[in-house]
Amino acid sequence: MQSCLSLISLSLVLIASLLPRSVLALDSTPVKNLVVFGDSYSDAGNFHRWTNGPIWSEDLAVAWNASLYSFAHTGSACDNALFPNVSMEMTTPSIRDQIEHFYHQDLQLDPTETLFAIWVGVNDIQQSYQQKLGSTTPPTFENVSQCITEQIRSIRKVFGANRIMVFNVPPMQHMPFFIDREDKPQWETAAEQLNRLIQNDVVNLNKHHHALELDLIDIHSLLTDVMADPSMFNFVNALDAYLDVCHGTCNDNVDTYVWWDRTHITGGMHRLIANSILLAGSYGKSMSLDASVGDVTAWINAPDSPYRSPKYTPPPHTGVIERVMQQIAAESQAPIYVQQEDDFDTDLFVNHRLLTVASLLLLLGIIVIVWIRQQRKRRGSNSHQLGILGSFATTQEQQHRRFRSFSPPFHSSGTSTNK
Repeated sequence: MQSCLSLISLSLVLIASLLPRSVLALDSTPVKNLVVFGDSYSDAGNFHRWTNGPIWSEDLAVAWNASLYSFAHTGSACDNALFPNVSMEMTTPSIRDQIEHFYHQDLQLDPTETLFAIWVGVNDIQQSYQQKLGSTTPPTFENVSQCITEQIRSIRKVFGANRIMVFNVPPMQHMPFFIDREDKPQWETAAEQLNRLIQNDVVNLNKHHHALELDLIDIHSLLTDVMADPSMFNFVNALDAYLDVCHGTCNDNVDTYVWWDRTHITGGMHRLIANSILLAGSYGKSMSLDASVGDVTAWINAPDSPYRSPKYTPPPHTGVIERVMQQIAAESQAPIYVQQEDDFDTDLFVNHRLLTVASLLLLLGIIVIVWIRQQRKRRGSNSHQLGILGSFATTQEQQHRRFRSFSPPFHSSGTSTNK
């Protein structure tokens, strides 16, 4: 199982999310706080727990000995304003609502010791299709991915955070709810489309912000691998929901099932997600939840446990985060981001230093080239004075150069890291 997790951790967590991140110099500062924004896959009890045991964030909090602050709420989309025809009567807190509510808590968390996480998208896909009821045109998801990117930028700007991970959408066609439906292919396609957009946005953010530690947690690939070979991950049943098959009627170990109900995963699958993140080693030393950790549930339920998140009920946002962003932009005399990357922050200073060093190296190279040419001219003049002896020496030098010109070129080898 350990080797299996080591392999899958490489595909689950796209470390540095497809590079830059300062040549992958991972931050060694331990994670002391985990702040989560999300939907029912991350709901630790704000509305309801949709699994049988600890969820992924609780597993991580125990493993890292970090305090958990989960604002995730069942049914959340990125922004309810994206779906006015659907969300009109809904009071489910969106990710925007959750982030503003976190702001009002004023928890004073050190951003260098705090990891922020966003997991959203399934409800956005479902509501996008509801918006299109009666239409022959399928929905697109650029507005959803843009919303997720905006939330990442808000977290970074308002809270000074550079340690963020964003989860993509699971393969919806494998959920027991969709498994026998005729429209299953549309849900499969929708998840893949949104995931491509999220990945592109993550790559662009990392490209333009070298201090940013933004990781894409590839839940889609992990669950796809599990569905293809459940036994490799110690699962027995990857097709049926435990509550449909076994609840109250058998003694099967619930954590040998992938699916808790028709759309949510078991505690065993949550633990696999947590272990994959831990083994990737992006936020500390590579490790996993094992017997030495003890009973995670007991740690969570202990009195005053920091691993048990307080309960939060975020109200609808009032635009506070947007106003803070505008204030930050005004104070820095830089236009707030709308469509393009425009705030390189400290990266501008770093890039300026790199440009200065490169310019000095170029100048030094020019000086060396001029000096070499002068030496060659002087050597040519001496050869002319020495006559035959000089010609013979030049011929030897030319032969030596000819041999050197056929020497195999040296190619430096390197490795690339993907997370």
